[in-house]
Amino acid sequence: MAEFDMPFAARLSPHADRVRAHTRSWVRDMGMLNGSPWTEAFYDAADYGGFASLTHPTASFDDLQHISDWHTWGFHVSDAFLDGFLRPRNVGGGKAFVARLKSVLAGAAAPMNPAERGLADLVSRSTVDSDDVEHLTEYLDALLWELHNTAQDRVPDPIDLVEMRRRSIATELSAKLVRKSVGAELPAELLRNSTMRALVDSFGDVPALRQEIVGFDHIYATGGSTTSAVLAVQRFFGCDLDQAVSIVADLISARLRQIVSIIGELPSIAAEYDLSPEATAGLHRYVEALKSWLAGELLWTQRSGRFSPTPTRKFHSPTGLGTQSCLFKAKAGLLG
Repeated sequence: MAEFDMPFAARLSPHADRVRAHTRSWVRDMGMLNGSPWTEAFYDAADYGGFASLTHPTASFDDLQHISDWHTWGFHVSDAFLDGFLRPRNVGGGKAFVARLKSVLAGAAAPMNPAERGLADLVSRSTVDSDDVEHLTEYLDALLWELHNTAQDRVPDPIDLVEMRRRSIATELSAKLVRKSVGAELPAELLRNSTMRALVDSFGDVPALRQEIVGFDHIYATGGSTTSAVLAVQRFFGCDLDQAVSIVADLISARLRQIVSIIGELPSIAAEYDLSPEATAGLHRYVEALKSWLAGELLWTQRSGRFSPTPTRKFHSPTGLGTQSCLFKAKAGLLG
């Protein structure tokens, strides 16, 4: 497993074992352990049920069960889409799969498969507002975007890929779950602030780009998809594979540094928006929860068997003739 920078400390929820048991029961009830794409052995090795306990360590038991179900549903949809439509380049089937999920989300169709049953169950016990519907739709559309690129054997532009990866991992929904889990009621105008938007974007980029590295051998090197940040950097900046991997790893580190920098600006932003003491405390809880989420996600990735076997390639800053030019061009395009 590669080594990645992480300036924050991971914590584990005291409810971890109970939530893991609950989530396993839920996925079985939804029919997600029928062997396509998950067998029981694969599900246990991936430890999808342990994800939320590391990313939301302070959530109550009831909230954590609900959060775990949402994240696990997302993992199931992504894995089902990879095996069922991305690998075989089945564009028609992928479109139908997404259209059905959108219909279930709108309450216009009865669920028929595990992904649809999971979504219908979650919607039935969640407060889903128009923003949630928009972000869930963006998540599903991002799956189709990846499928269309892959079917055409097209490697997207790196900037487009980074922006779409935020949608394909449901960054906005994850950030909202974080706020809800710590009771951070923040003004809408604050959340629309450019600095706060940059915080959420960077928060999403870290796990999205790390997945591009950790999952490279499992997905991209086996022909599962062409929408890889590693391939995009290699193709568009003329780097070899190891250099491209190192550039993506450097980009992850840059996003983490940006998060740390933004956190340092938040007291002045709170003053600018004249936040009440309650809102200021909520902002602090939100930021601390984002830090815990990022650290917990990394620890889960290191322990999970989702992408097993993991790459053995060492990720470090490359050296040698021509390397600095490649690094400069890539960072100028991706970090700006």
